[in-house]
Amino acid sequence: MKRLMITEFRRNLKSLILWTSIVAGMAALMLLMYPAFKDTFAQLEDLLSVYPEEFLEAFGMGEGGLDMSDFYGWFGVEGYLFVNLIGGSYAAILGGSILSKEEDDKTIEFLLSKPISRSRILFGKAGVVALNLILLNTFVGIVLLIAFTIYGDLNVPVWLLYSYAPFILQMIFASISFFISVFVTKSRKVLSIGLGFVIGLYVVDLISKLTEEFEYLKYITPYEYINAVTIVNDEMIKPLYLLISILMIGLSFFGAWYFYRKKDITA
Repeated sequence: MKRLMITEFRRNLKSLILWTSIVAGMAALMLLMYPAFKDTFAQLEDLLSVYPEEFLEAFGMGEGGLDMSDFYGWFGVEGYLFVNLIGGSYAAILGGSILSKEEDDKTIEFLLSKPISRSRILFGKAGVVALNLILLNTFVGIVLLIAFTIYGDLNVPVWLLYSYAPFILQMIFASISFFISVFVTKSRKVLSIGLGFVIGLYVVDLISKLTEEFEYLKYITPYEYINAVTIVNDEMIKPLYLLISILMIGLSFFGAWYFYRKKDITA
């Protein structure tokens, strides 16, 4: 399995570098914009005051929300969303393609001819998914560490949560796409479904914040689980959301393992 993981990691290295550069670059861009807006926050607050409270809450700026004049609040409003959306998209693509491409590219027969079980194949590929996402978030965390140190006092708990809370979101999308790829072997179809989850659940998150009638929807969208407001104000991820996340990830990977062992492989 070790050789499989090394081979798979090398196959996905270029995409890891590309997506890490995009996510870290977007985070750095948002951080670099802070000084330019620092002197205009009073005017910006007057402008935002005309918007409905529900609209402001949807973007973390409502009552008890983030203060954009604070550096951590600024990143929570302007940069954190891009990290989650772009990083979540990469996770969905990686999780959906790493297994399905073997059947889609007609290489699964060669892989199964090796002295390695289906379970080891599955665990090896899942391990590469987790490793790549850890590396992506670690690099983004280094960018945030430099910026937070330069622009203000470093709040270690908030920095760590900003750096690695997205890993939870990404693993949810990756595990769901991974599970789907057991049944849908065409990579393009899996990627479309996975990206649909990334965008669709973000829309669900917005709906849950825009109206109290649909507030219950926040429990099914992982964007709520790692909310920037909770990270900055409470310096934590709520235990209930963390438990739901672990269950979603665990059940998705378990389901993939359970069904992959028994499925008919099409070479």
